Amino acid sequence: MLQPPSESTARILVVDDEPEIVAFIRELLTNRGFEVLGFSDSLEASDQLDSFHPDVCILDFRMPHLSGAELLDIIKQKDDRIEVIFLTAQDETSLAVDLMKRGALDFLLKPVELSQLLLSIGRAIEHRRLIIENENYRHHLELLVMEKTKALNGALTSLKYVHSATLDALSMALDFRDQSTSGHSRRVADLTAGAAGALGITGAALIQIEHGALLHDIGKLKIPDSILFKPARLDDDEWKIMRRHAEYGFEFLSNIEFLKGAADIVYSHHEKYDGTGYPRGLRGHNIPFGARVFAIVDTVDAMVYQRPYNKPVSFDEAAAEVKRCAGSQFDPDLIEGTLAYLREHVPSRVSGVK
Repeated sequence: MLQPPSESTARILVVDDEPEIVAFIRELLTNRGFEVLGFSDSLEASDQLDSFHPDVCILDFRMPHLSGAELLDIIKQKDDRIEVIFLTAQDETSLAVDLMKRGALDFLLKPVELSQLLLSIGRAIEHRRLIIENENYRHHLELLVMEKTKALNGALTSLKYVHSATLDALSMALDFRDQSTSGHSRRVADLTAGAAGALGITGAALIQIEHGALLHDIGKLKIPDSILFKPARLDDDEWKIMRRHAEYGFEFLSNIEFLKGAADIVYSHHEKYDGTGYPRGLRGHNIPFGARVFAIVDTVDAMVYQRPYNKPVSFDEAAAEVKRCAGSQFDPDLIEGTLAYLREHVPSRVSGVK
């Protein structure tokens, strides 16, 4: 596992085409205990990235050979966890926004104040530390999931316990992956199973529907953070990758014997009744029953509960939107029964709850 940096061990790369600025910053930071490497040639700095392994880079924007923006792209391609701070004389808001979108952490104008620079470096080190600790913890969870899966395939006794532990581990990994929707997976699983039961589904089929709803987003564990948590709109290529999470989830669960039925629901949870969904463009009753019920439940949950990207609406407003999409997004034969169940089990209005 990666070791997160501390201020006493952080490595800082300084690149500016004015040698006196490089020398000044290098001396300043070295005296404060940082390991510093400085260059006035951006090409030479690029060549040293692999050997120096910086935690933080301080870059000028306008430089010969490679501009600061070009060097930023090279740095992020090598390791997107390296933090980048820009020093520039250009007081342009649009430039700052563009650099932030491309991965820069901070943007300071020359002549920079010492206190501002040290504060920015401190933030960069802390941000990198949190990212690395997050990755290490997620890796630990993924190993835990693998161990649980292996235990499941080899278990001859305590099968019920192993199943429960595996599901708990997978659900925990999902919640950790996207804490903005923590609790969502378990909530929609319970509601989908309840609604399907009210519609007449029983036994093993009902259990598979619950498991599929619980693990519907398991494939997102394979989606890169840069896409899953991108603050801006995804481009076409990023959407293609994002939409593969249903396929990834199906592939993962298909290898687990007791979740093969759930895998079909995971594979189909973004299909639409009129055939315009993905990944297979299934239409009507070709979409598994559980996935058709889940689509209604998930939509209501997304509108009624607080999310980072929307304000919650009342249950009646959510229900009206579902009815509006009858026959296009949702199975019209399942809407009334599913909404009747949800009306009894979903608050009429939820405020400030995820």
